[in-house]
Amino acid sequence: MAEVVQRHLEDMLLEFEQAKRIGLFTEAEIKKIVRTRRRHEYKIIRRTKEKECYLDYIKYETHLLKLVQLRREKLKLGRIYKKNEIDLAIKRRIERLFRSACHRFKKDVNLWLTFIEFLKKQYDYSTASSIFTTALHTHGNKYWLWIMAAKFEFETMVSPSSARSLFQRALRIKPNEKKLWLEYFKFELLYVELIQKRQLVLDRTKQEIENNEDDAILQGKIVEIVFHNAQTTIENDPIFICSFVKILYEFSQFSFVESLVNQIYSVLKDKYSSNVLAQSLIAQRPLINERKMIDEATKKEQDVTFMIAILEQQVRENYEQQLNNSIVDKNELWNLYLDFCVQRLRQASDSNKTEHISICDRIFSLASEQISLTSEHYLEWVSIVDHNRAKVIIKKATDHYPNDASLWNKRLSLLIEESVDCKTIKKEFKLACGNSDVKKSSLIWNTIIDYAQENDHKWTEELFEQSQMESFDLSVTLQLKSKYLQWVNQNKSIKQVRQLFDKLSCRIPASLSFYMDYIKIEQSLSNIDHKRIKTAFEQAIIYFGKTSADLWLAYLDYSKQHRSLDFITISRIHSRALHILESDELKRFNTECALKNLT
Repeated sequence: MAEVVQRHLEDMLLEFEQAKRIGLFTEAEIKKIVRTRRRHEYKIIRRTKEKECYLDYIKYETHLLKLVQLRREKLKLGRIYKKNEIDLAIKRRIERLFRSACHRFKKDVNLWLTFIEFLKKQYDYSTASSIFTTALHTHGNKYWLWIMAAKFEFETMVSPSSARSLFQRALRIKPNEKKLWLEYFKFELLYVELIQKRQLVLDRTKQEIENNEDDAILQGKIVEIVFHNAQTTIENDPIFICSFVKILYEFSQFSFVESLVNQIYSVLKDKYSSNVLAQSLIAQRPLINERKMIDEATKKEQDVTFMIAILEQQVRENYEQQLNNSIVDKNELWNLYLDFCVQRLRQASDSNKTEHISICDRIFSLASEQISLTSEHYLEWVSIVDHNRAKVIIKKATDHYPNDASLWNKRLSLLIEESVDCKTIKKEFKLACGNSDVKKSSLIWNTIIDYAQENDHKWTEELFEQSQMESFDLSVTLQLKSKYLQWVNQNKSIKQVRQLFDKLSCRIPASLSFYMDYIKIEQSLSNIDHKRIKTAFEQAIIYFGKTSADLWLAYLDYSKQHRSLDFITISRIHSRALHILESDELKRFNTECALKNLT
């Protein structure tokens, strides 16, 4: 072991001599570098190898290389002077360390990527290319690594053939990976663009370019083949097929783009004539190029609002035409149409908001006459119209879905916003609770209790008491337990708070927030009852001792603040936590204890 380390240090002699001779490092600094490198060398030749040891050594050498470069500039030594003996030697050492680490820890893909990133920064692109190839032997199942390698070959190495080879190899391994097909498709388009740019650089005449149109690449034949292979391999996915159109519009300067777009939509129309999603995508075709239109208009400082409005109208006409003629499920197509309208409303500018709201209201109304709207769509509809119109819609919705708690909650909220009298609200809540599913909803109970707290003190207590009945739904009981305690604390005496705690702590389900809120209430008093606090903690531990590290940490915090408790008592609480807590919470408990220095 020692002989290997000594040999490695002796190999560094020339590097040290030259660094000292040109004044990069003093003798004391060189001795320190030797000591540090010796320590790192011993770590990496241990029998049991650790990745952190390699990374620490690499980090040290990288910082040393940066220091050398900074001192070169400061001493005005130039970038080349003795570079092979010093800078290059450090780079080779870092590369050796990376190779050794990657060989021993092959499965760590981040290690490979760090190595490649280092090589890129050193402009050692040929080595980076070979490392990509080696990494892919181990991580060939990671499609994104194939894409990264292919992009590197094309963009950095300017080797389209190598990039194409990588894409094709990747697709043989993972033929059903959509992202690979889309990136390969984009690459072939970029290659066409590269050839056209080369023609311009070579200053070829227009006639020569026209005579070269038989070339399959320039005519987009390869691009077309990639698309057909993709849609044959990955079937029944119209969104995937439509993704090719979005990529094509990024290259709208090519003459073959429009014909290929037409082919893609023909595939959608013919192959997926009974697919609702495909028909929806066909309807949205006028807006497929919207993002590019907006970007170009922004550059030219033009307003495209009117043009976008025309395209949106075309999309709506397409949807309505398909709803009249299409053989697909009308319900699903209507739902997609409504989703489109809501999406456009959300994207609309403030100046167009009113018009979009009017359009959405009209289309929702038309849809409700022809199909059964979902509860989600009713809520969307209510959210976009004015208050009076919303009241009419929500009544229709609750009549259609009498057991939907979210709709009843919205109906109650609209009445509350209208500031109607408490009697009307009570009547409406009673009507809602006539449906068992609604009565079990914590959503509607929270809404009505929030209202009652502000308007009717007596009714609030009645509601809380009703929610805590043993025959009541457990989810509502659990949600409102802590809320009840806090309300009593705000409106009544501590004696009544304690009575409520004693009553509810015996009832299931147990609530951790209920116990913690009660403990905080007791701790906030000027005359603290430590016995009651301890009892509350112990009761909470019965239910949540295994699953809540926060409970034990709060218990320890309280014990430390309560000076009458000795160190032995605190240690016993800590020891109990270690024995009771489950694995994940135990780890978190130990970490928090270390941070707080509770142990």
